Amino acid sequence: MRKFLFVFVAILALGCFTTKSYAQLSDEEYNYVTMDLRGILNLTMTTNPQVDFVFSTIQEYMNGITRFNAVQLEVDATMAWDLFAYASTNNWVQVEQYSTNGSGVLPAEILEIQSSVLSSAPVNLNSFTSILGLENSEVGGGIPTNNTQFLAGQFGTAAGESFDPGTAAANPGTHRFRLDMRLVPDIPATFPNSALDIDAAIGAPAGVDDYAAAGYYYLEVVYSLVEDL
Repeated sequence: MRKFLFVFVAILALGCFTTKSYAQLSDEEYNYVTMDLRGILNLTMTTNPQVDFVFSTIQEYMNGITRFNAVQLEVDATMAWDLFAYASTNNWVQVEQYSTNGSGVLPAEILEIQSSVLSSAPVNLNSFTSILGLENSEVGGGIPTNNTQFLAGQFGTAAGESFDPGTAAANPGTHRFRLDMRLVPDIPATFPNSALDIDAAIGAPAGVDDYAAAGYYYLEVVYSLVEDL
């Protein structure tokens, strides 16, 4: 009888520790998340796009006129970038000529520009420098060369040849540009500070119509922001 009870208790105890196995039910759904990172290059001119120089006195002709902070540019970029400048034509466009004396063909280079942000490019605008006309800038189809004037970065993709991504608000020292402009006609108006000799630029013999004719002129300056190239 004791043996029977012992076996019965053992079986009962074993049953208490034995659990039944059930198949686990589950279900799954999936969703795919995509990310499209668009490269952003924003160049903003925060000043009036027209800069006026009016020479109406002898002193202004002799000493020239300087427009400080004539142009302010801001760059916001999500990638490495370069900024270069050039005149869209070889010469100023004469809208109206006030006198028959002198020449109305004036090279773009009589305009001098200086940037507040220093560039390490071989050709730059770190100090007052003649802006290069279209042909002399060597910009073709919007693509610069090593001889183009760079405000930031330079031609090439090696280290140190571009400016880093960032915003003008967070990086005013490198992404915000203040450009000073200067014109010095002198008397007669030969623009002695120009990188180009006006005689050679207009093709006139020395001493013959080698000065600027009184008149109204304009020049378009292009500022081009591009992905580091």
